[in-house]
Amino acid sequence: MASAFIIAIFVTFLFLNHTGDTMDETVVKNEVAIHSADLVTLFHEKYILIPEYLLMAEDEKLTEYLAFSQSFAETAKELMPNLPDEQLDMFYQMIENNHELDQYFFSVVVPNVQQINTNEFTDIQASVQELKEDTTRIGEELKSSAVAFNQDAMSAAQRDLRNVIFILIFSTVAAIAISFVFLFIMSRSIKKNLNKIVVRSQEIADGHLNNEALEYDGKDEIGQLSLSMNHMGESLRDMISQVSEVSALVDKQSVQLLHSSEEVREGSDQVAVTIEELANGATSQADNATVISENTKDFSQDIDEATAHSNELVDFSKQVLDVSIKGNQDMEESLTQMNRVNTVVKSSVAKVKSLESKTHSITEIVDVIKSIAEQTNLLALNASIEAARAGEAGKGFAVVATEVRKLAEEVTHSVENITGIVLSIKTETTSIAEELNVGYTEVSKGTEVIERTGIQFGDIKNKVEEMSDRVTGISTIFKKVAQSSKEINESVENIAAVSEESAAGSEEISATVVEQSQAVETIAASAKQLTSKVEEMNNMIKRFEL
Repeated sequence: MASAFIIAIFVTFLFLNHTGDTMDETVVKNEVAIHSADLVTLFHEKYILIPEYLLMAEDEKLTEYLAFSQSFAETAKELMPNLPDEQLDMFYQMIENNHELDQYFFSVVVPNVQQINTNEFTDIQASVQELKEDTTRIGEELKSSAVAFNQDAMSAAQRDLRNVIFILIFSTVAAIAISFVFLFIMSRSIKKNLNKIVVRSQEIADGHLNNEALEYDGKDEIGQLSLSMNHMGESLRDMISQVSEVSALVDKQSVQLLHSSEEVREGSDQVAVTIEELANGATSQADNATVISENTKDFSQDIDEATAHSNELVDFSKQVLDVSIKGNQDMEESLTQMNRVNTVVKSSVAKVKSLESKTHSITEIVDVIKSIAEQTNLLALNASIEAARAGEAGKGFAVVATEVRKLAEEVTHSVENITGIVLSIKTETTSIAEELNVGYTEVSKGTEVIERTGIQFGDIKNKVEEMSDRVTGISTIFKKVAQSSKEINESVENIAAVSEESAAGSEEISATVVEQSQAVETIAASAKQLTSKVEEMNNMIKRFEL
């Protein structure tokens, strides 16, 4: 079943991989069709511009023709790598037609644009018409070839997808059928062996431990369960036999334990009465000593807490002193920094004002550049007209004049952008100068406030130093009192310890006697209960067939 799935997956992968390659080739052919149509369209545009240029003799038409020629060359570069070898001849023919059209336009039409009459125009159009029709035919053939390939590729991709779907459906149905047969056989075998295990477990639950063991040759989970069931039956049979022997021994010894516990209980009752009288006297003495010790401990604890608080107060006063000194230093540094900020802001205001005056100078320079660009544009236009009149001799100069005119137009556009930027900078510098003046005023006010605050921090530091000295003196006195309190507390604790030890000894003896008496009673009760449980266990053992 697993191998069938693997084969189906492999075949599906091959079909899908082939479909992916086909779709990639389809994308390439689509680009071929699009670029072929673009080349035909660009050729038609150039063809249409020829009579328009003959009628109007405008430089704009000449510029448009050059732009279409450049687009034709770029599109041809993109199309050529995607063409098969058998279509390269048609592609080269289309390039040759475009070259003949350009040569005809620049060699015949442009130099003689002012002298061509109606008859010559008709002859020119007839010769160019043949180039257009041939180029259109070639473009249509390239486009038709790409479209036909795409249709074949789509048909092949659809066939591959249908094959993939058929393989997936067939493999799924086959896997389901094989799985159903396999599960049916396995379920019957498992059910049969599980029934045997259920019957054997019911026999063990009913106490029949002497029946035959289960037989199963497999090493799977059912085989392990059968072995465990056989082992459980044998273990239960051995355990019941041992429990029966132990039960008889426990029954005999429990009777002897019951008699002994009753004799010990009578003797312990007499000892408990005597020990209780001794414990009462020792307890009274220990209570009095404990009261004195507790009062002394409370006093010592109060002294220790007071000493601790005084130490904390000393540390806190030192921290406050350090903070006040640090705050005074920070305030002096803040005052110095504010003076620096005041100087920087004042300098920034002056620099922004200088920048504002310089932007005015830049505006004047930009106006001069704009005037020069306009004059250059006018000169380029005049040069184009003169080059057109000069015919073939002025062809190269016409191209240069056109580029100069474009450059002049770009310079004019750039100058307009620069003018807008300079005006924006001038507006921003004016706004910044006003804001810096406001900031300079606020910084001056802040400097005065910090100076007053620094004086107040100095007064605070002096007061904190005086408070720290007084707190240190109080802490020294508390330490002496705490030392005396500890010596008194140690003496009282020694007296209380002796009294408590005497009382504790008496109480422990009394408690031991009482516990011993209770233990003996518990043993006697346990012995009676043990005898009863042994009888119940013997009755349960008789249920099993060994």
